[in-house]
Amino acid sequence: MSQSLGKVTRSSIKREAVFHAALLEFKDKGFAGASMDAIAERAQVSKRTVYNHFASKDELFDAVTNSFWSKTRQAATRPFNPAERIEAQLTAIANQIWQLYHSEEVTEQARILLTELIRQPAFTQQAMQRVNKEDCGLQPFLRQAVAAGVLQIEDFLVAETQLLGLIKSFAFWPRVFQFHDFNQQQQLIVGQAVQMFLFLYQTKD
Repeated sequence: MSQSLGKVTRSSIKREAVFHAALLEFKDKGFAGASMDAIAERAQVSKRTVYNHFASKDELFDAVTNSFWSKTRQAATRPFNPAERIEAQLTAIANQIWQLYHSEEVTEQARILLTELIRQPAFTQQAMQRVNKEDCGLQPFLRQAVAAGVLQIEDFLVAETQLLGLIKSFAFWPRVFQFHDFNQQQQLIVGQAVQMFLFLYQTKD
């Protein structure tokens, strides 16, 4: 779903229909070729309904972009638990990220955004700047682990990117470009990624 769970209303159902219709429209025609009329037709709602929820095509695309980046950062969000082994916690985070990347909706959003990033990089860059201001993602967890003396990290952005990159290499990019499926090797890949990360950053006794 593109919005957080809450009370389901007629308005929220229509908004969700418009959102998913926009995904299909952007996928088929790109941002430039998409139109609010076509989105309304796909969603089976009036054009006025579309504008009631999204003031413009730019705002609709912005919602798609925000949805993708927010989901990826939320998947990596978890409070550090000093009573639990760091390896188990990082493994849980990595598996959660893996499962997100195997969501068909997230994969479609990624393909749309990658296409438009090449055409109009300002779209996704602006959204990333907004999402990066949120206190979520892997960095808060890493900071808490460092404060607890479990990890030693100087550059949290680099460390976050390294771990996420190890997962993306097998769970994200192969699905986006449809050239291989590593799902059967998930536990092996995740386990080795966490071990490599901890070899570099875990506090040595």
